[in-house]
Amino acid sequence: MVGCSYRGLPESRALVRNPFGGNMSFRRRVYSTCGGFRDGIGHVGTRPVGCEETEFCIRVRQNQPHSLVLYEPLARIAHRVPGTRTTWRYFRARCYAEGRSKAQVAHFVGARDGLATERDYTLPTLPLGVLRGMADAVQHRDASGLARAGAIVAGLALTTAGYLVGSASGALEYARQWMSTNLARIRPAWVGPGRP
Repeated sequence: MVGCSYRGLPESRALVRNPFGGNMSFRRRVYSTCGGFRDGIGHVGTRPVGCEETEFCIRVRQNQPHSLVLYEPLARIAHRVPGTRTTWRYFRARCYAEGRSKAQVAHFVGARDGLATERDYTLPTLPLGVLRGMADAVQHRDASGLARAGAIVAGLALTTAGYLVGSASGALEYARQWMSTNLARIRPAWVGPGRP
């Protein structure tokens, strides 16, 4: 949520689903074939949302399965993190918004592709982080270990809540659009010619 990196990232150049948006590049033909970044995903106004690079990379791989997206750990991002991003308030908002963003990605590219990396990250990495924090608290009497473990659990809960709300909002919006487009074409059988 702060620096994008985490334990388990490749330590040498490797294939990934998507790079970090702060430092990435694509061949020009990718844009001409697959289009650019989708409007409405990512930072919209001051909301701390993301995933525009995730959706784009998944779309590229769906349209061009032979394409390779590489992570280069030697590439650096000089990124100033303001103090406002180190608060519990920002963390809560960012986790929730990330969940909403993931719901948008899943809506556009399908949940299977849209959440594949998240499943791989959530299942082994987050529980290990919680266990490490708890072990630090017990073995080294490090109270911040409990805080880290609690933050991981709270962050996952907030992200999941954001995903569920985003999925429900997306389903409602789809239903609303479908109804407005198709309802006029549906004529009930009991309504005959010249009848209201």
